[in-house]
Amino acid sequence: MKNKLQSLGRSLLLDGKLRSKLLWIYFLLLLLPLGLFTMYAFRRINTVIEKQTFSAAQKAFVDTQTAVDDLFDRLSQVVDILAMDPNVYELAGSSLENSTYIQRLQDSNQLTMTFHYLRSLSGVDRIRVYVNNDYLYTNASDIVDLKSVEDRQWLKAFSPEAPTRWFAPGDFSDEPLESDRCYSLMRVIYDPSHVLQPLAILRVDIAANRVEKAVGRSTITENGMVFLLHDNRILTSSSETDLPSDFWENIEVNRKLPGGWSDLKTQWGTFHTQYVSLDNSGWILGAALPHDDIFRVSRELQMELLAVVVMLALAAYVLAYLITRSILRRLLRLNDTMHAVEQGNISIRLEPVGEDEIGQLMQSFSNMMNRIDTLMDEKLAQGQQIKALELKALQAQINPHFLYNSLDLINCTAIVHNVPQISTMVNALAQFYRLSLSRGREVIPLSDELRHARLYVQIQNMRFENRVHVQWDIEQETLPYPIIKIVLQPIIENAIIHGIFEKPDKTGSLSISTRHLGESIRITVEDDGVGMDPATREANFGAMHSGADTKGGYGVRNINERLHLAYGASYGLQCESTPGKGTKVTITIPCQ
Repeated sequence: MKNKLQSLGRSLLLDGKLRSKLLWIYFLLLLLPLGLFTMYAFRRINTVIEKQTFSAAQKAFVDTQTAVDDLFDRLSQVVDILAMDPNVYELAGSSLENSTYIQRLQDSNQLTMTFHYLRSLSGVDRIRVYVNNDYLYTNASDIVDLKSVEDRQWLKAFSPEAPTRWFAPGDFSDEPLESDRCYSLMRVIYDPSHVLQPLAILRVDIAANRVEKAVGRSTITENGMVFLLHDNRILTSSSETDLPSDFWENIEVNRKLPGGWSDLKTQWGTFHTQYVSLDNSGWILGAALPHDDIFRVSRELQMELLAVVVMLALAAYVLAYLITRSILRRLLRLNDTMHAVEQGNISIRLEPVGEDEIGQLMQSFSNMMNRIDTLMDEKLAQGQQIKALELKALQAQINPHFLYNSLDLINCTAIVHNVPQISTMVNALAQFYRLSLSRGREVIPLSDELRHARLYVQIQNMRFENRVHVQWDIEQETLPYPIIKIVLQPIIENAIIHGIFEKPDKTGSLSISTRHLGESIRITVEDDGVGMDPATREANFGAMHSGADTKGGYGVRNINERLHLAYGASYGLQCESTPGKGTKVTITIPCQ
C-alpha cells in the first residue's frame, strides 16, 4: 500500500503534465481554502445572526412585558387605594333611612372627585363602583346600582374564594358596545362588620387599545408575534396572522419549561417560543418566532457571499489559466529549442520573452549556446595547439635519454680513470633527474620525495665542500603516503641558498622532519640561516596570490598553489622566521 501511494505521489508530482499540476495547485491553494473559508463564514454568520436575533427578540419581549405590567399595575394600585377609602364604605353602606338627599349628593360628588383625581394620577381610563342600596345616582355615571348588572356574565365569576378578578374585552360580550373594549380589574368590598356580606364592587378599566398598542409595538421578526394569553385564549396579539391549530397542543408543556426560548414544532414548521406570567393578573405573555424568520437574513447573506465566492473563483480561474498558458507557451518553446539542440542543430537560437524566472532561463540558455560556440572555437584552436605540442613532446623525449646516456658515459670514464668524486657526483645527479622525471607521474610516495631531497643536499654539499649539515628526523610510518612531487626540494633550496649561504661564513645546519598527526602529515624544514623580516616573509608566504616577485617567491607560490589545487585550501605552506636566527617552513598534506 505504501509503495502504491509513493508511486501515485511520484506520478502526480514528477510524471504528470505541468498544466495538470498547476491546476491542482490552483485548486489546493485557492479553491480549497476559499471553500473552507466560505463554509466557516456560513456557520459563523448563522451563529452570529441567531445570537443577535434572539438577543434583540429577548429585549423586545422584556420591553413588552414591562409595558403591559405597567398598565396592569396601575389598575392594581387604584383598586388597592379605593379598597382602603372610607368614602367608598360610607357610600356603599348607607341607606335611605339614614341619610338625606343632600348628604347622598355630597357623598356621590366626593367619590366622583376621588375617581377623577385617581384617573389623572394613575392614567387609568375609567373607575366605577357598583353598590347594593337604594341611592339614586342619576348624575353619577361612575356609581352604578349593582341590580342593573345582576344579569351580566362577569358578575357570576365572583365567589368568596375569588373576590378579585381580572377581565379581558371578551368577558364583556353582553355589555353595551361602548363598555366592552377594555381590560378591567374588579374587587368585591365586604362590610367590615359582616365580613361575608358584600357591600360593593370596585371596577377599574383601561382601554383595550392601550394594551394592544403595548403588545403590538414589538417588532421581533417579520412574521414573529407577541400575544397575551388567558386559558389558551389569545386576548391580544401583535400580528393578525393566525397561529396553526396544533400550536396549542404543547403550549402547556412549553409554558412549564425554564425561562428562555424553547422549540415548538407545528404543521407550519418550527417556532421558537417563550412565555412569562404577568405578576398582577396571572395572564401569560408569550412570543413565537418562526425558525425561518431567524435565518432569513443569514440565508440572504449566504447567497450573496456564495455569489461573490463563485465570481472570485471564476475570475481566479481565468487569471490562473492565462498565467498557466503564458508559462507553458514559453516553456514549450524552450523545450523545443533544447530538443533541436539535442538532435544536433547547435545553430538554433531562442529569443527571450519576459524578465521573470522563465525569461531569465531563456536568456541563460541563449547565453549558454553562445558560450558553447565560443568554447567549440577555443577547443578547435586548442586541438591544433595540442597537436603541435605533442610533436614538440616527442622531440623533447630525446633530451632525457641523451642526458642519461651522457651521464653514464661520464660515470664510466671517471671509473676508468679512477676519479671516484666525479663518479659519485654524476651518479647522484643521474638519480636526481630520474626522480624528478618519475616516469611522468605527478604523485609519488613521500619516501621518493625525501630521497629526491637527500640527493639535492648531497649534490650541494659536493659543490660547496659540505657546508650544509643536515639532520633527518623521519617517521617511518609516513614514508608510504603519497605526495605531489618536487615540493620539498624547492623549500630546501630556498633554505640553503637564501638562508644559510647568505651568512658570512656560508655554513649552517638544516633540520628536516616528518610527523603523522591524525588525518594529516606535517613536514618541517628548519634552518639557522639569516632569516626574514616580517615584510619579506609576508611577501613570500603571506601574499601567495598577489603576484609579487621576491627572492625565492615564485617557487614558494608555485608550491603553495599546487598544494591547494591538489588537497584544498586547508593544506599548504606555513612559515615562521626570525631575522638573524633562521626560518621554519611547515608543509601540511592529508593522509590519503
